[in-house]
Amino acid sequence: MQTEAHFDGETIERLEEQSGLLLKMYEAEFAKDPTSPATASSRSNMIALCHSINQIYGKAAALEVANSLGSVTDAIPTDE
Repeated sequence: MQTEAHFDGETIERLEEQSGLLLKMYEAEFAKDPTSPATASSRSNMIALCHSINQIYGKAAALEVANSLGSVTDAIPTDE
């Protein structure tokens, strides 16, 4: 059985900062060329981070981080 790690406000804030950085990188690559390998890689990094947050901290934390980033991340799954 999978257990969720404890998370607090400081953890969520750090995850939001990290997610925000990856999101900015994705948006910059997307603006250059939406079909480039760099854009695909950046999107993949966002998805991987969302899955990792979900696996380590649970769905509640993943949703909180995704919601803080806004509608851009709506297409990125937070669970399987």
